Amino acid sequence: MVIKDYYEILEIHPGASPAQIKKAYRKLAMRFHPDKNIGNPYVIRHFHEIQEAYEVLSNPVRRNEYHQKRWQYPEMNIRSHTNYEVTPELLLQDALKTEKYVQRLDVFRMNYAALNVQLEQLLNDNHLNLLLDRQMVDTNEKIIKAVLNAAKPLPYRYYSALSGKLVKLAGTGNDIIFIIYKQLQKKRKQYLWDKYKGILMISIALVICYLIYKIA
Repeated sequence: MVIKDYYEILEIHPGASPAQIKKAYRKLAMRFHPDKNIGNPYVIRHFHEIQEAYEVLSNPVRRNEYHQKRWQYPEMNIRSHTNYEVTPELLLQDALKTEKYVQRLDVFRMNYAALNVQLEQLLNDNHLNLLLDRQMVDTNEKIIKAVLNAAKPLPYRYYSALSGKLVKLAGTGNDIIFIIYKQLQKKRKQYLWDKYKGILMISIALVICYLIYKIA
């Protein structure tokens, strides 16, 4: 399924505020208005896409529904918006929004692969290097905590790789590293239990059957 990237159409970051969305729309609508580009079919088509993107992103309900569709299709890899300067504050904003969004989702119907793609993009190498270079410890810790909360529903196979990036970002913060590893151990225990509980149950059933046979 092909889903249009409305953020790319409006040339804004996915974390853009309503005011930024409106400002971007006005700028692009003026630039690509058909009256200023008579006879150019590309401009007319792009103008309609700009209108469509604004109608969706300016409406909180429709924007939320659009986000859900993006999450349902991880093959729509959310590309970096290189036209915009990425800052630690912007990454923190994205992390907090992701955290809040995950809290509203049904865990049993969640697309884990899509969530993992989102968090991997948030903590890609370029972003990690930026955060480490800026050395904004408080901001980094807030990002880590937000990602940890957002990653709680993820299975161990996803969380294991993600935890390595979080530890790198934590630097010498022993307290936050302890929290990361504690959650990793919890995930691993759950993974092992889910993997071997069937064998364990069968073994227990066989032992019970054997004891009943011996008693009889």
